[in-house]
Amino acid sequence: MVFEFKPKPFITFWFVLSNLIVLWDATYVLSRPHSMPGGKWHALWKPYALYAEIDYVYGFPAYEEKDGFPSAQAFMTLVEAFFNWIYVYTSYFSTNQSTRITGALIGFASATSCFSKTTLYMLCEYFSGFKYVGHNPWHRLVFLYIIPSAPWIFVSLYSLLTIGGQLKRGLLQVPDKKASVAKKTK
Repeated sequence: MVFEFKPKPFITFWFVLSNLIVLWDATYVLSRPHSMPGGKWHALWKPYALYAEIDYVYGFPAYEEKDGFPSAQAFMTLVEAFFNWIYVYTSYFSTNQSTRITGALIGFASATSCFSKTTLYMLCEYFSGFKYVGHNPWHRLVFLYIIPSAPWIFVSLYSLLTIGGQLKRGLLQVPDKKASVAKKTK
């Protein structure tokens, strides 16, 4: 029996939805200072005026400090988004199982990257003594920082575990041809 990868619709929906959001997010960060309040393109990212007051990584403090983490994180987000599109394309538009499995591996790597990157982002805040978000009252921090960030941790974790589980089941199902040949020659 040959392993056949079948994508989960929820994961595909998440990859598409989150890609639209993170592409907007990454372009905001990589377009700074033009995307920031007072910048020539700020109208495209107007909601970020509030978020930049909550999370200074997105605001003037990190930009003026020349903190490289936001731009590095945004660049990696673009790489991750590209991988998400490969997963979606290969999962739904390829009829070749080898291509679909390769896409699943890429989706697994992308979900792992998103989970790791978002967790790292939160841990940087924690270990810096909440350098960029510590000025917020708790209710603002919870509702405008923690809750909006949670899907990128928990849905990404679900995605990597689900795709990883599918791939594991496939690996356990398909016999290793080299091992089969070695057994026959003994």
